[in-house]
Amino acid sequence: DDAPCKVDFWLRNLQHLSQALGALNIPLLIRSAATWDQAPAVLGQLCRELSVESVHVNEEYGIHESRRDAAVAKALEAEGVSFHSYLDQLLFQPGNVLTKTGTYFQVFSQFRKVCYARLHSALPRLVATPKAQAALALNSDPVPQQVDGFEAPSETLRALWPAGEDEARRRLDAFAEQQISYYRDERDFPAKPGTSQLSAYLAAGVVSPRQCLHAALQSNQGEFESGDIGTITWINELLWREFYKHILVGYPRVSRHRAFRPETEAVAWRDAPKDLAAWQQARTGLPIIDAAMRQLLDTGWMHNRLRMVVAMFLTKNLLIDWREGERFFMRHLIDGDLAANNGGWQ
Repeated sequence: DDAPCKVDFWLRNLQHLSQALGALNIPLLIRSAATWDQAPAVLGQLCRELSVESVHVNEEYGIHESRRDAAVAKALEAEGVSFHSYLDQLLFQPGNVLTKTGTYFQVFSQFRKVCYARLHSALPRLVATPKAQAALALNSDPVPQQVDGFEAPSETLRALWPAGEDEARRRLDAFAEQQISYYRDERDFPAKPGTSQLSAYLAAGVVSPRQCLHAALQSNQGEFESGDIGTITWINELLWREFYKHILVGYPRVSRHRAFRPETEAVAWRDAPKDLAAWQQARTGLPIIDAAMRQLLDTGWMHNRLRMVVAMFLTKNLLIDWREGERFFMRHLIDGDLAANNGGWQ
């Protein structure tokens, strides 16, 4: 269900990554697998070709991704290749922020309280860029310009989302220096540029939550619970993102199009394809709903407050299943992230 503009954005970022790695004499190799189940065989073949002794990966948390990585680890270790995984997308390892009874949190305020305690004791450290290594007799693979089945977006949309780590860092620095103090007061007004516009870069792994946290702390004398209220509010948003990822791990049913709260499965949703199409095509006749949907269709992004408004309208007014909205968003958002999108809709 990934959006074509998201696939294009990731490919453009891969091109920048290939160039950055090339400067460090690190070739970027690209291999394809048609299904999740084929990943162990594809990576096993690569390891045999290059006499690889160990594989190091960053963790992903969807149910398919977790199963893939477990299968890859088992297959590689059977061939004598060690497998190492690392925390990357999050500040805290899933399973390490739990209730007193050892379960995953279901309430954000309680989850945040534990996260604050962890941050007080030790901040997640920034990871330095690796140094250049000795050149290898191995060339990088060309990064595809397009993936079959995903139409290239317009140049106008592409221009809104320049690729690369330098652009992500520029946005982060500009936000931390110029806008973060106004974040609490301006984030809920869609007509104002009150948000960081970093969500697509976070979803693609171009900037890390650790970089975001440290930039925010630097703007607030190292404080995350006191001081500048805009900074405190933005750090809370980083923790919301964290919370949704932990939910994905702790309650894997949400990866299977199931309700987070099982009792809501009994809701009698309307089968109203014409109303759904009107919502999707920005022709409900309600100005704020249609403007929000046009923003999504034209830019690949929607202001967070508007995401809440259109979701409320679809589910509470039209009584259409939230899964229809969740799927449509993922098919159009350049920052589409399973955990955050599912959490927002549920």
